[in-house]
Amino acid sequence: MKKLTEENAREYALEKFKELPELNFKWNLLHSEGIIKILSILSKNKNFNKNKLFALAWVHDIGKTISEEDHAKLSLEILKKEFVLDEVDIDCILNHGSSGNPKTEEGKIFRYADGLSLFTKESIMFRFFAEAKEGLSFEDIRERIKKFYNKYKSSYADSEEILNLLEDLYNKNFLD
Repeated sequence: MKKLTEENAREYALEKFKELPELNFKWNLLHSEGIIKILSILSKNKNFNKNKLFALAWVHDIGKTISEEDHAKLSLEILKKEFVLDEVDIDCILNHGSSGNPKTEEGKIFRYADGLSLFTKESIMFRFFAEAKEGLSFEDIRERIKKFYNKYKSSYADSEEILNLLEDLYNKNFLD
């Protein structure tokens, strides 16, 4: 069992996500990079172990190689076989979704970064590409993104800072 680092997490994720269809593979890489981008913003002037959080960004969705449903629990099961995980790792992995309830400060920041990453320019562009490829119309995709925005706006109502960042990302990357 090895310690989870950003480097070995990235390598592990690249290998595991190859088991997914091509668009899912690309999405998971893009999503991980988006989380890292948002974590960099949210952890400024905070005393967090950024390397730990960046490593978790790469592997938190690894359970999706088995199933979308309960993927957080599956991710934890898979990762426990490969890496030594501590309380923060477990909290971030299990509680990263919009309905998560993290206990640690790192878990809270990670949960926010997971959702906010869906509103980066790259994520929104990818959604339009992938969902159009699946046959959805431009207007249907726009409506889906608006629904996601409203979902996260509600989920993140506990933090004015996060709501402001969500609104900025949405306005800059989707409405402009």
